Amino acid sequence: GEEAPQVVEKSSLEKKYEEGKAKYDGAKKDYDEGKKKGAEAQKKYEEDQKKTEEKAKKEKEAAKEVDDASLAVQKAHVEYRKVVDSRNSYRNPSDHAKKLAEADKKITEETTKLTNAQTKFQSIRRTIVVPEQSELAETKKKAEEAKAEEKVAKRKYDYATLKVALAKKEVEAKELEIEKLQYEISTLEQEVATAQHQVDNLKKLLAGADPDDGTEVIEAKLKKGEAELNAKQAELAKKQTELEKLLDSLDPEGKTQDELDKEGEEGELDKKGDELQNKVADLEKEISNLEILLGGADPEDDSAALQNKLAAKKAELAKKETELEKLVE
Repeated sequence: GEEAPQVVEKSSLEKKYEEGKAKYDGAKKDYDEGKKKGAEAQKKYEEDQKKTEEKAKKEKEAAKEVDDASLAVQKAHVEYRKVVDSRNSYRNPSDHAKKLAEADKKITEETTKLTNAQTKFQSIRRTIVVPEQSELAETKKKAEEAKAEEKVAKRKYDYATLKVALAKKEVEAKELEIEKLQYEISTLEQEVATAQHQVDNLKKLLAGADPDDGTEVIEAKLKKGEAELNAKQAELAKKQTELEKLLDSLDPEGKTQDELDKEGEEGELDKKGDELQNKVADLEKEISNLEILLGGADPEDDSAALQNKLAAKKAELAKKETELEKLVE
């Protein structure tokens, strides 16, 4: 029949690495999403801002056309009055009538231009739809909040990257140690086999030798060979014990109290690290929100309280960041 697949228990170090890797994957996903959201929010704000600026520019140009046309209408009326008042200076009444008709036509032309300019201005104002100032401010706020969240996600991602790298190093270091010991053991096993072979040969030689011929030389060699064999066997046993201990330290079962204590301490440190990490993230968000509030605060209002709160939060953040750096070192 087929052999049952071997169930390999994961070592505590490997589990730690995998947990770190899962956290890293989650943090990376959050950071990538945060970056995308931040970019989208910023793009929307920039587009809305551009639309608003373009409309304002067109309105300004159209308003100038209205002003210019209005001035031209006033000038045409002034010219018309001048022609009316200068009637006596014309010898021929028909010349005066002709001049009056020209001045009247000019008023009509300029008035038409003014009406057109006013229609154009109203059309720009009505048909080009842009967000209200309050909406634009809201879009800007959203873009700033998205950027702040992206910053927090980046910090968590950086922290998870560091943790996973450290856990990986730990696993690799243990694995390297095991490989080294396994190599030393296999070398010693070969040396023990060779020494055993030599001892067996000497024993055969001694058994077949004539006692009268003097067997001191063979006996001396055998004694030396047995001493070497014992030494190699002792060394081999020592290395095997070392390897077992090392494998036990990687094994989820049969941990020593020291190892359990150490793991407990590491777990506490990890927990503290995660708590600090979350605290730093919260503080960064609070600071970002305060900065947004300050940005939109009315200078007439008492913004000193906001400034003080912001300074206090920044100081607390610096303190927590230092604690976190010490913990990771």
